[in-house]
Amino acid sequence: MNANETSLRLKVLGTRGSVPVEGKEFARYGGATSCYKVTAGDDEIYLDAGSGIVNALPAPTARITILLTHMHLDHLIGLPFFIALTDRDRPIDIYAADRAGLAPKEAIDRLIANPFWPCKIEDYPANVTFHALPEEFFIGDVKIDTAEGSHPKGSTLYRLTRRGKSIVHATDFEHNPTACAALSEFAAGSDVLLYDAQYTAAEYERYRGYGHSTPQEGIRIAEAAGVKELLFVHHAPMRNDAALDALQAEFSAGKFAAAGDEITL
Repeated sequence: MNANETSLRLKVLGTRGSVPVEGKEFARYGGATSCYKVTAGDDEIYLDAGSGIVNALPAPTARITILLTHMHLDHLIGLPFFIALTDRDRPIDIYAADRAGLAPKEAIDRLIANPFWPCKIEDYPANVTFHALPEEFFIGDVKIDTAEGSHPKGSTLYRLTRRGKSIVHATDFEHNPTACAALSEFAAGSDVLLYDAQYTAAEYERYRGYGHSTPQEGIRIAEAAGVKELLFVHHAPMRNDAALDALQAEFSAGKFAAAGDEITL
């Protein structure tokens, strides 16, 4: 099916939380950190730039946009290796909120620069433009709505809508009554909700305040919002395929995302 004949096409490039992992015990769900590609006509929109973005194969003529939720390393670590940065004069737009008093480029310049990396973003052949993050804007004919999530030092929620179909990205989100009510409203009626379910309920008691959530809370929010499909994301780094299979059997109301998964709306 041609991309122009669909509303949105979602591909999971990386869905691991905190740190990349590797090994045969992680092969099916994948060990790369957060990155999701949404294709909408001639636009490719990347949600976060974790190590999963290294696996991206951008179409030669696609317009590329990266939407960053926040500046934690697991959501940025793949950016210096994004193959499209090596395409001479290729336009790449990056949107992110100011964090810790730094504009997005200021924050990224602290990471992608000497002595941590031999060049800065502007040294790549592509033409990269950083943008402030409005509450709502358009990428082509895709409407982007944003809201602040619930995570230490902040994280952005994104809702992408095209031709009546919507995908909501809510990673690095910690549940509490106020935040859950706000996310339920933000995600109301969406077709797909990507929800941070890094912890089991028992683990959450130990890691309360770390900025992540559980499958149970994701199911409650999805039901309250009338979401059609729930994807659990940001898997705990050392939770292997067998452990994720066990959680999948327990929480069948949602799907634990695996690298390579695709959803066409």
